[in-house]
Amino acid sequence: MSRRAWSVGLSLVVLLLAGAGASGQQAFSLAFRYATGEVVEYDVTFTGSGGLRAPDGQFSPAGLQGSLRLNMTVAEVRGDGAARVQLRIPRAECQMSIGQERASFSLENGTVRWFANGREQSPPDADLSQAPVISVPLEFIASPSGQIVEVVMPNVPGIANMQQMIPGLGVPQTENLGRPLLPEKPVVVGETWQEHSQVAPFGPALPVTVSSSRTLDSVSSDGGIELARISGYSEARFRANSLPLPMGMGAGEGFTVGVPDLKHTITSTEFFDVGAGRLVRGDYDFSFISRFSIGMQGQSQEASVEARLHATVQKR
Repeated sequence: MSRRAWSVGLSLVVLLLAGAGASGQQAFSLAFRYATGEVVEYDVTFTGSGGLRAPDGQFSPAGLQGSLRLNMTVAEVRGDGAARVQLRIPRAECQMSIGQERASFSLENGTVRWFANGREQSPPDADLSQAPVISVPLEFIASPSGQIVEVVMPNVPGIANMQQMIPGLGVPQTENLGRPLLPEKPVVVGETWQEHSQVAPFGPALPVTVSSSRTLDSVSSDGGIELARISGYSEARFRANSLPLPMGMGAGEGFTVGVPDLKHTITSTEFFDVGAGRLVRGDYDFSFISRFSIGMQGQSQEASVEARLHATVQKR
């Protein structure tokens, strides 16, 4: 047999072995698993920076840092594996800065304390007795893939009147708000799943384009736990033509607001307990950049807002 024939034959053997190895990779089923009555708590820390660029180009910097605790109780598990979850924030603290001004607040079991430039102030006028997430649990339906199927809106004053605020805005969408976080079928290490769609959180007249890509980087054993490392990237784009604001909102005749461009991205690294079906830890980098225009009596000026936030979510 010639050297050329040997080379071709060896190449075919290598390809066949590689294909056999790939086809023999273990596939992992990634899904959230819920149990009625189960309580899951997460500690969240965050830090961010950004600011506002005025029409004249002047930039006002802003900063943010703080922490909070998320408390999620599974109230019901449905036949399809989806769960009705009650979400509360029993504790939070946050420090903010805008230019030279400093402010902070703390929340502990429904009690809010507010500070401005180091001195305690009365909290902004608000009735927190029915505040969603703080005093009254916010309920949502979550699928095994992590998609928020439905948000059960509490009776919050003003929600039903949003349609009258800005023509075409509509009542906020409460169904299919998010995209699936986990794949519908088992995946092997190195496999990527993607989503691309339009959602309408502000009503059908103002759609938001959303795309995401997530990859199963690895699965390791840690103390008998199969821990999946998942990296992800998602992007949301939104734009809206100038919309007139009604006189009732304090705007004069001919006052308009538009959003020529809004871009929001999330880069994430998550560690998922495959057996328990629970997120153990997540690191997230958020980026928000938006241009908006303000018009009055036929004249328009444009400004922009930019913000970056890093958050870490850790299961207790």
